[in-house]
Amino acid sequence: MTKTCQQHEGHAFAQKQPSCSPRPGFQTLITLLLFLFFFPFVHATAEDDAGDSDKKHDSYSQGVKRGERLFYGLVEGKFEGNACADCHNTMEIDTFNWNPNAWEIAHKYKERSIEEFTRAVMNPTGRTMSEVHESFSLNEAEVALVKEFLDHFEEQGLTKRKPVINKILLFLLLGVLLTWIVIEVVFLKKVKRKWILGVLFSGALGWQVILLLDAGISLGRQENYEPDQPIKFSHMVHVTDNQIDCKYCHHTVGQSKSAGFPEVDLCMNCHIIVRDGTHSGMHEISKVVSAHENNESIEWIRVHNLQDHVFFSHAQHVEVVGIDCQTCHGPVEEMHRVRQVSDLSMGWCINCHRDTEVQFFDNAFYEKYEELHRAMKSGEISRVTAEQVGGAECSKCHY
Repeated sequence: MTKTCQQHEGHAFAQKQPSCSPRPGFQTLITLLLFLFFFPFVHATAEDDAGDSDKKHDSYSQGVKRGERLFYGLVEGKFEGNACADCHNTMEIDTFNWNPNAWEIAHKYKERSIEEFTRAVMNPTGRTMSEVHESFSLNEAEVALVKEFLDHFEEQGLTKRKPVINKILLFLLLGVLLTWIVIEVVFLKKVKRKWILGVLFSGALGWQVILLLDAGISLGRQENYEPDQPIKFSHMVHVTDNQIDCKYCHHTVGQSKSAGFPEVDLCMNCHIIVRDGTHSGMHEISKVVSAHENNESIEWIRVHNLQDHVFFSHAQHVEVVGIDCQTCHGPVEEMHRVRQVSDLSMGWCINCHRDTEVQFFDNAFYEKYEELHRAMKSGEISRVTAEQVGGAECSKCHY
């Protein structure tokens, strides 16, 4: 006999209110799990936003607010073209901007006088800034307000970009779905068509495996990595426009494992005279001059990084084999900001070794490969690749 819920007799709602309640469905379970998962993040974010808002409200004076409006071009009639914020970004960006960001300007002039800041805004040196600033209609009092805002902004810093967690969130949601399926099969047993649960379980688990594989394969690789450098150095300007040879700046490339970063003194060979950049004006070059005058080094950020257990020699590839820089680094001569165009994985290197023909003749390095020389002279082989001289052996790169 099937057990049913009995109705309350003699009650006005006897036909609508059963005396026993049904067990909660999966909608309630999913809602509860999502609430428990997201509530800490939402609560913490709300508290942070509220705290930041109160702090910003308390620290903002009327002068800072007016300076902020001027900086963003919100005061009519002060800018015929771009306002300050149109060129000098106030938040982190992933695009290349020749102009210094707002924090760089604020930091540079934080301890300087209002007169010096006014001269820089109203009568800038360098043709690039002069062409842009000549349309400004600011008086000295308004420039002082802009500096007051920048002094405050220097303490706050650039607005941070929110991290992208799409894949992480998807992985966790798939985990919630898998958890519900297990609970449904073992405890709830509400879904009659079990094959639907099987399809959902297989799909969610398979998707999680794909996400894990993708994350594992990309671990340690940084294809398209394109960091901001301490100085906005353009390879296009130096290599394409000014025809400077790569080996002039990277002068250790033929004798060392590393191509090396150019020293400040080497940069000053040109910039002792050249002080006004094609795109960046005098701001970026002044960083080089300042480093030279203060006997400081420039902390360049390495773009192409290999694992610690991998041996790679630029001298072997460039000097001995004669590989062009573009083979590994891509069209650097077309880049303003250098990026990594290849994943530099082991498979990528091995495929290159299989396809790349080495300069076998008239090369003292390869004289010891007598058997290959004999095979070439007899016509058994028509070329020698890097793989044939050990380019596919584990110990060549991992020792």
